[in-house]
Amino acid sequence: MLSRRTLLVLAGTTLAFDARAAPAAQPIDVGDPPPGKALIVFYRKRDYPGSANTYAVREGVAQLGDLGIGTYFVVAVDPGLHTFNVHAERRSDMQLEVEAGETYFVRFVLETGWLLYQPTLEPSEKRLFDQTSVHLARSGAPERSVTPTK
Repeated sequence: MLSRRTLLVLAGTTLAFDARAAPAAQPIDVGDPPPGKALIVFYRKRDYPGSANTYAVREGVAQLGDLGIGTYFVVAVDPGLHTFNVHAERRSDMQLEVEAGETYFVRFVLETGWLLYQPTLEPSEKRLFDQTSVHLARSGAPERSVTPTK
């Protein structure tokens, strides 16, 4: 009969072996933009600060999607200037000039505020999204098209 300690060592060795044998997760492929449109990928890493909160991303008054911890969503937009925002105690706006046929990445970050974490949108790159995307899940936001702000 094996001792409890021996069983724990064997179980740990098996788990370590299984972890090494598992294939690496692949980055998320968001696809190509529809003809005449651009894609914008909004994402939020799996960071602890403010993890219980979900934040709405808007263009004007139209809600594009929600970002909870470790989520992303994609919107197809018309070419032109777009202004996106998120808010808590204060509002954070980000303008982005987009061209048809291109894909843009926007990272959601939280900064400290007086009482609450303050959400901010900032430009990102495909390389950074790919590194993070293996840990992301699609937000419940529907895919949608958006026209530029006037």
